[in-house]
Amino acid sequence: MTRLPLVLRILLIVLLPGIITGCWDRKEMDELALVMASGIDLTEDGQLEITVQIALPTGIPSAVQSGSADKKPIIIISSKGKNSSDILGKMQQQLSRTIHFGHRSVIVFGERYAREGVNQVLDTFTRLPESRYNSYVLTASGATAKEVLSAPYQPELISGIGMAKIQSSNISFGVKIDQYASALATQGRSAVTGGIRLSGQDPSNRSFVIDKIAIYRGNKLVGFLEGEEAKLLRWWSEQKYKTRFTVRVEPESQKYKGITGVELVDSKKTIHMNIRNGMPEFRIILKATVRAIDNDSSLDVTQEENMRKVEMLLSQQITQNMEDMLRHVKDELKSDILGLGEVVHHRRPYLWKKLRSRWVDVYPTIPVQVVSKIKIVRTGKTEKPAHTGSTN
Repeated sequence: MTRLPLVLRILLIVLLPGIITGCWDRKEMDELALVMASGIDLTEDGQLEITVQIALPTGIPSAVQSGSADKKPIIIISSKGKNSSDILGKMQQQLSRTIHFGHRSVIVFGERYAREGVNQVLDTFTRLPESRYNSYVLTASGATAKEVLSAPYQPELISGIGMAKIQSSNISFGVKIDQYASALATQGRSAVTGGIRLSGQDPSNRSFVIDKIAIYRGNKLVGFLEGEEAKLLRWWSEQKYKTRFTVRVEPESQKYKGITGVELVDSKKTIHMNIRNGMPEFRIILKATVRAIDNDSSLDVTQEENMRKVEMLLSQQITQNMEDMLRHVKDELKSDILGLGEVVHHRRPYLWKKLRSRWVDVYPTIPVQVVSKIKIVRTGKTEKPAHTGSTN
């Protein structure tokens, strides 16, 4: 057996201890304050206020835990200051553990802060090495981020986990931090986030509901969409799972309400752009297949004539709702949430160079025509309304 040279043996003796000593900057779990959600507010005196929701060791859910626990699962800590790094320093002074953002799944903007403009705080939160780019962004409606994060949520031990689960579900309008930041940096497209509000009048028994969409122009919140408008934007954004519409197909009577409900099965949108007198104009075609999910009318939707009637009424209603939404976001909010400016940028880059600097003013004047084409492909097991009796 060949013996190692003396120099090589000395090098091994010197280097091996350094290799086997482990990670020099390792942090044990019991040394970390795990932030599950955070929020940013603007106070009345113009200061920034950051709130963090920190999970206590006994409050971190396991696979067998659900519902409420006897011990409080989280603590809420807030601090005020001029900038985020100063505020985080003040927060750290209140804690025996190191603040760690690696588990944060939700960031909430208070409405006052969002309307004044999202500034460098967002940069700080995303620049931290442990920050997750798949955290969801929510904008509070009629509330502060601190109020939202302090509100209980019964189905989960930690409300921040509940917010993240709702946002990740297919029935909610979810926007992640990287998507939001990308929209802010994209020419010709306005940013949007989910909108969260507090429910209930009793301050001691309030929870939250995520049923709105926050609309931004530049880095400032300009309004919210809800109801039918929010449904249409979900559809446009390819988040159409369980998206349902109700249409009146006949006058209400003593026996029937005269309405039919449908659910989207598949859809496609097409944007046509023409240039007229040096300015763009658009024609949006929405095509969708739907299935009937309820029928409170005298119509048998399996009959060809009745089916065509429902399809026509649905197409007319969705066209009208889309035009109303466009009027709202174009004329009132002046926010290009459909990304029409981005279409101009990609298809006519030279024209976009001329329009880019004044797109906010030009965009509301751009003609947009909407055409909807809806087709029913499934009618369910029953033909006539179930409450009228058997069809056999």
